[in-house]
Formats: sequence, C-alpha cells, structure tokens
Amino acid sequence: MSTFKECATGVYRWDGVDADHGFPITGYLLIHSGDCLLVDPPATSGEAQEIQAIGRPEAILLTSQWHVRGAGLWKERFSIPILAPASAADELAEAETSADTTLDDGDEYLGWQVLRLSTQQGDQAFDELAYWHKERRTLILGDLITADEDGSLHFGPSRFMGVPISKLRPIVERMRALNPKLLLSAHIGPRSDAMQVLEALATA
Repeated sequence: MSTFKECATGVYRWDGVDADHGFPITGYLLIHSGDCLLVDPPATSGEAQEIQAIGRPEAILLTSQWHVRGAGLWKERFSIPILAPASAADELAEAETSADTTLDDGDEYLGWQVLRLSTQQGDQAFDELAYWHKERRTLILGDLITADEDGSLHFGPSRFMGVPISKLRPIVERMRALNPKLLLSAHIGPRSDAMQVLEALATA
C-alpha cells in the first residue's frame, strides 16, 4: 500500500510517525508543473522511488522548527534545497543539516505565499510559517490547529505551549480573510471544508 494518498488534484497526503515519540504525523507532496514540493516530510515513511513516481523533487518546505523531521534525509537523497523559517535553524543543525533559504512573511515560492504566524506573551511564544496559494485556494498550516479523537478542534499553541487563546484568535481571523477552500494541516490532515474548520476554531 502506498505511503502517499492523493487527497486533491496534485496534493498527496504523506503519513508517518514521529521518530522520537512515535505519534502520528502528516506531511504533504505538492505537484507544480511536474515538480514535487515536500512539505514537513516524515523521516520514517516513504521511499524515494514512490516520490519520484509522483513528481520530480524540487524543494522541501518547512512550517516550523518542530517539523524538521526528515528534511535532512530527503535533502541529501534528492540534492534539493530546504526552505524554512529562521526559527528552525537550531533544530536543523541538530539534524546535521541547514536551510538553503530562510523564508519570512511576504516571500513567495512557486506560487506559494509565505505567511508568518507569530505571537508572544511573556515566555509563551508561537512562531511558524503558513503557506497560501491563491489560485488553488489552498492553505498549509503547521501546529496552529489540533484535534481530539472525537474531532473537537483546538488551538495547538494553547494546548501544548500555553499561549493564550486571545493571542491566537487574530491569527485565525487572518486565515479566514483568505477564504481558503482546502486546508492542509499537520495535525488534522487535509480538509476540504477549510472555512468551516477555521470558523469552528474561532469560536472554540
């Protein structure tokens, strides 16, 4: 059975497990003119031949320092660059690799606009990148959204880092203003009801 499942045209879900803790993680493959972008790629699943059968590996996009995962492995395997937020530098170094391009709010790569999602109160900080493709109406999120087994949605930074929800609601409003159709999340998987998800989170 293939590791990669096409969840929308040119979008493949990539399931794996965290190499250190064993919990499920989700990455994505995105096709652009025959090339393939690896987003938050797992290290514990997938074969090079499977990826190349989908598209030519072009680059690796990371949403945060917590999603370095298999970036170094796939960078070496395919000789492709890593594009990541500046905050990922230490985690990449621990993985014995580095970013070839540092991304920040307003940057763009192959039609994907970079959105920096950041807030801080005291020692509690949240800082990651989202990626938005206007023509596809597709939004990629890292840790902003999580869910319970029953499907109840929560703010990931609030649940796991103690960031106040009041500091996160403006970020959700920014995402809602984009009017996305497809949401590609690291924790709740691909969702074709992106606006409903964001609206539910806004009132959670």
